[in-house]
Amino acid sequence: MVIASSNQNCPARPPFSALLPPKVQQIDASAYRNASGLDSGAVLVVGSAQSGGQIAEDLVQAGRTVFLATGRVGRLPRMYRGRHISVWLVLSGLIDVTRREILQQGPVPGRPLTGALHTISLQSLSAQGVVLLGRLTGVDDGRLSFSDDAEEHVRHADEGSAKVRSQIDAYIARNGIDAPPAEPDPAEVIGAVLPNPPIRSIDLAARGITTVIWCTGFRGDFGWVRVPAVLDAQGQPLHDNGFASVPGVYFAGLPFAISRRSGTILAIAEEAALFVEDIQRRLDTCL
Repeated sequence: MVIASSNQNCPARPPFSALLPPKVQQIDASAYRNASGLDSGAVLVVGSAQSGGQIAEDLVQAGRTVFLATGRVGRLPRMYRGRHISVWLVLSGLIDVTRREILQQGPVPGRPLTGALHTISLQSLSAQGVVLLGRLTGVDDGRLSFSDDAEEHVRHADEGSAKVRSQIDAYIARNGIDAPPAEPDPAEVIGAVLPNPPIRSIDLAARGITTVIWCTGFRGDFGWVRVPAVLDAQGQPLHDNGFASVPGVYFAGLPFAISRRSGTILAIAEEAALFVEDIQRRLDTCL
């Protein structure tokens, strides 16, 4: 049995989302379409990875007042040295760093902030008028509290982008590739505009915030899977490289299941080949 529903089909919100006033519109990143579909007023976007960054930019360019609760998330430029960043990640092997190697460095990170049409950074968003906040930590009687770490989040994203660009530079030099020289990316060299002093608390009504968009990730809904011992206590897959703990059961399309490539369209052929090989081996054994 191949379970190919992945684990990105159920939006995840922090528990304190239930404490927001009923009149505040709450939607998840997966439900966002455009600014006109929201109630009039200011918007708080929670989460600064791909969805959060892109939605915040779409809203501010539509003329909305936007607050962005940031997190410790990496960033990638869209283009670098003449090629799309994804091409360099594939060619250099950076996208094939294994799950085990990643776990040796700590918890599996979220996908980095990447723009669809151009580079997006926290500082480029702030230059357009997005108000950068630290991590959202709680809700109490219509007031939201934030940690004082927005500046650290900008720095962390800068360092992540610089590290990847340096690794690509090394790959180009090592292989004698004729690539254009690196050029400054406007979204990365612009300075961040941060509230001074940092905003640690917000009254939703006073700030005119009528909508909160949760860009806080997803989890899988595997409640329909009734095979014993294939899910953990949280109802998520127990697996090794997509191979379930029960032989003959496979989970396809899980992010970081095997490597950084996992969970993207680039991993389909690799995962399919592994599963088909094992299935064929099992059929041959049965025969």
